[in-house]
Amino acid sequence: MELWTDEEFDSLLETMAHEGAPRRFALCQVRGDREDGRVYAYGMQFDDHAVVRRFEEGALADIMQSAESARRMWSRIGQFRLVWIDPAPEPTEDDEDPADDDPDEDA
Repeated sequence: MELWTDEEFDSLLETMAHEGAPRRFALCQVRGDREDGRVYAYGMQFDDHAVVRRFEEGALADIMQSAESARRMWSRIGQFRLVWIDPAPEPTEDDEDPADDDPDEDA
């Protein structure tokens, strides 16, 4: 007996993949006063860390605290901007702050 049809199982897998997907970003290096720029690295922001892949020095990967912490680190050697490739995820009910549910707030 099958638990799922092919379509149901594919839908379940797609939902799981989207819910856990990292948010992609690029670290762009700016030269001069916006005279030139380039993509220095690409990365993925997970809930608790970011993975950054640089293409210089032999395609190195770094694990960082966040995309912003990676930008700050490389900003020591030049001017970098963080460019998000994927939009920010929509907030879910789990993301709401319980303090926002204060019943006395409207009283």
